[in-house]
Amino acid sequence: MSEGIATLAIEEQLQQISLKLLDETRVLYEFLSNNNNVNTMQIYSKVNGIKNDIEVSKYRLGEYIFKIREGLLDKDLYIEILNNLEKVAQNLDAATYRLSVMLSKQMNIDDVINRLLIVICEKIITSITYFIEALRLLSINPKNSYENARNVIKLEQEIDELYRSLELTLFERKLVDFSYIMLLKDIADRLEDSEDLLKSSADNITYIAYERM
Repeated sequence: MSEGIATLAIEEQLQQISLKLLDETRVLYEFLSNNNNVNTMQIYSKVNGIKNDIEVSKYRLGEYIFKIREGLLDKDLYIEILNNLEKVAQNLDAATYRLSVMLSKQMNIDDVINRLLIVICEKIITSITYFIEALRLLSINPKNSYENARNVIKLEQEIDELYRSLELTLFERKLVDFSYIMLLKDIADRLEDSEDLLKSSADNITYIAYERM
């Protein structure tokens, strides 16, 4: 198999995994946007199912890359992207689980904090959308692929600012329930880390795109 056909196959599979990641993020977004009168464990089960599917896809693609690694110029970059996407899926799963625990225990989330989490999720959805487009364009239009990847990198800075605002708001509330604080902080941490991983993956795409320009 030529390297060109192999890279197209790899990039197509990375797109498919990223689309599943987009679905997972949207479920969490809807959960945050409408967390009243919902079956929390049912929603978590849906997210967990997507996460498990991503893990299976990750191992299949990783095995494929390993088998054809000889002569594959960007194999290390592809593997890093693949590992990062799996970690994002795991972060979203963990964040959704913690949210479901909070709601099942009748812990009402502060409106300001909830809104900040929603906006962070919206930006992650936008980031993944840019990321998918960057992958799609890698072999078609490397310059446009590069620009889409740069948009992901810019969004990481915006999410960092939102994360700092959320953290400040959380600690300004002077809450006495330590478990409530820790659960919310962990949800925010998981989302912020997810965007860091997407940014790292977008960096890798810029390197591949730059090679092809």
